[in-house]
Amino acid sequence: MSAKDKKKKNKTKARVRGNDPHRSLGRETARQLKAARKALKKAKLPQNGFGVAFLGSARTRPGHPYYDKTVEAAQAVAALGYPIIHGGGPGQMEASARGARAASGTSVGLCLKLGFKEEVRLEHDLSIWFDEFSPRLDTFRHLSKVAMVFTPGGIGSMHEAMSIIDHLMQKKAERRLIIFFEPCPEKPYWEGFFQWLRGTVMAEGLLKEEEISFLKIVRSCEELVQLLQSETK
Repeated sequence: MSAKDKKKKNKTKARVRGNDPHRSLGRETARQLKAARKALKKAKLPQNGFGVAFLGSARTRPGHPYYDKTVEAAQAVAALGYPIIHGGGPGQMEASARGARAASGTSVGLCLKLGFKEEVRLEHDLSIWFDEFSPRLDTFRHLSKVAMVFTPGGIGSMHEAMSIIDHLMQKKAERRLIIFFEPCPEKPYWEGFFQWLRGTVMAEGLLKEEEISFLKIVRSCEELVQLLQSETK
């Protein structure tokens, strides 16, 4: 093979390596995580940066009971001194931020760039933008070492819940409370999920009760505060 052909072959290999989606995804994920760590270090959050995450639907608005009850719940938790970590967008995320503000607490928005116009309704003490789900969820896990509170949500919220549950079960994340908040106890939202876990998954031998002992349901702001106080002493 001539020197010219070898040079051409090497250029082709380099071009293929550069277009490898796995390599570029790894670099991009690392870049986003590095930027997030830099922003967090600069912000010097209280409680060593470890707070309580609130996650849930982007589709609710003020006046909806899920939204209004989430404002109350986030306010009660922020009053305990914990930063409130949320997704930075509308709906339950905005409600969480409003609750933090009402208690003069710290509001941290982990915002995601989507294929449509991003909405950020409130200014936060710290906003970090992500291009991908994975580094954003990793940052949620890093910051929310006290608890993660799941308010009613759809596919995105279930994705986040299942991911953190799996990480905790496999001991890939530090144990913390995973709380499912029922804003309207008279019309349960999460109860069916727990019934499915116990009545179907456990019944088939695919899950053990002790493996999800860190999952809790609360039905009021008072119950949420009591649970956090009792479990984090």
